[in-house]
Amino acid sequence: MPPPTAPRKARSLAFLHLSGPRRGQLDNVNLPAFIGSETGNDVQVPEIAPRHAFVFEREGEVVLQDGGSGSGTLLNGEPVQEAVLRDGDMVELGSAGPRLRLRDGNAPPVPLTQALAWARPEGAPDRLSDVPGLARALLHETAVRTTLPFRITLAGVALLGVLVLGWTQWQAHRVRLELGRLREALQLAETERRRFYSRIEEERQKTEADRSALAAQVEELRSREEQLKRQLTEAASGEVHAVRQDLVQTRDRLASLETERAVGERIIREYGPGVCLVQGAYAFYDADARPLRYRLDENARPMRDEDGSPALDPMGAGTVHLVEYFGTGFLVDRGGLVLTNRHVAEPWWNDEAADALLARGFKPRFTLFRAFFPREGEPFELELVRHSDESDLALVRLNLRGRRIPALPLDRTGRGAVPGQPVVVVGYPAGLEALLAKTDGAMVKEVLVAAGTSSERITEVLARRGLIRPSTTQGHIGDVTKSDIVFDAPTTQGGSGGPVLNKEGLVVGVEYAVLSKFGGNSFGVPIGYALDLLSGARKKTK
Repeated sequence: MPPPTAPRKARSLAFLHLSGPRRGQLDNVNLPAFIGSETGNDVQVPEIAPRHAFVFEREGEVVLQDGGSGSGTLLNGEPVQEAVLRDGDMVELGSAGPRLRLRDGNAPPVPLTQALAWARPEGAPDRLSDVPGLARALLHETAVRTTLPFRITLAGVALLGVLVLGWTQWQAHRVRLELGRLREALQLAETERRRFYSRIEEERQKTEADRSALAAQVEELRSREEQLKRQLTEAASGEVHAVRQDLVQTRDRLASLETERAVGERIIREYGPGVCLVQGAYAFYDADARPLRYRLDENARPMRDEDGSPALDPMGAGTVHLVEYFGTGFLVDRGGLVLTNRHVAEPWWNDEAADALLARGFKPRFTLFRAFFPREGEPFELELVRHSDESDLALVRLNLRGRRIPALPLDRTGRGAVPGQPVVVVGYPAGLEALLAKTDGAMVKEVLVAAGTSSERITEVLARRGLIRPSTTQGHIGDVTKSDIVFDAPTTQGGSGGPVLNKEGLVVGVEYAVLSKFGGNSFGVPIGYALDLLSGARKKTK
């Protein structure tokens, strides 16, 4: 039977899908309304009759009427053909079919707990998918139970809550990123610590190998001497001269080796306290005095340029791009003048990476430039006085603060460097690794526990404990030219700027380079260039 015709009077209702394909969804409708699977129905429910039921208003009441569905319509579990609907009634579309809950916005409000219980979809309770339906029900109840000003206020509070939640999530994200960075930094620090220990051990083994090699050479010559002595007593008359000559040569070599070793010990004893470890660090700054920093990606890892070098930018979020290095210098004047290489006093000089940054307008500036002398517990700040335009030499000045540090004697004759003659090189090759390699293992652990892997703190701890001592290496001059002294005393990075002394204990050159691929030769600047530099510096200060 078709529904009666009546004037259409708008009335707001809502049907919540408790089960079926649209479980948890809410349909707001105005009466009259059709329920069915056909497209265009006010309440569309798949898998039921095209026009399963009809809801309309009659004399102020909401009426449900079955639309000839064939499977029947149930109200609160009872089959009906037509019935009055009340707020909270459950409509079942066919036996065991989809179920709907009616919410009448014009009905008196019910307790919130009851409204939320009505809004809970059927099936497994407390599922995550139930949350949107419950939220909609809560909003619906709020809308029908409260005044407009209250709803506006509540919306403002809700918006504020959303903003607070968003800010909290953002802060949590930042904390997670910071924790990730911290973990990565700790991993990098642990990796660097292990590498540092490894380099120290390598340097210790190298030092032991050199010491053992020298001892073995001395022992071999002594054994050869004893052997030749026995041969001399047993030799036939025709062999005596040859054996005696071999014995003389062996004794000469042994005496020379012992003498050179003694010279090295004397030089390090007398002049070692005047040879300093130079420690420097510098950064590059833009025109606004902002330092270059590492650029980071979204995972807080340093980015790379196209050529593979670290990406640097004053606006970068990473740490400041800092270049750290070590070198050697030695006191040449009681006024506090120290002689070293220009590339130690100006480490960006003749450096390709630095030249590229200079070309972009960035300027280098020291963040650390100081010297450590043996027997001195505190460092001395350095300042550049003058550099040579002809050679890799520079003079720096420090305030001796009344300390009695020996100045090294310089060869002023120009004849102190002779090919074939022995030389002693004093310095700090291999930097911190060599210093720690000469230190007892237990003491190394104490130093690293106190200072970590910070080179700035390590040198300070070593100085306070009297553990900064230069090394000596010995060799012979291979060639002397106007611009170079070539010698075979082994050295490495960190030894640059160290004095090259002859057997009389006079400085004949300043070490500046080593070519490991060219027979292990080292190169020094003849001391004559330093004399000119020193003379000019003294005239300038008068």
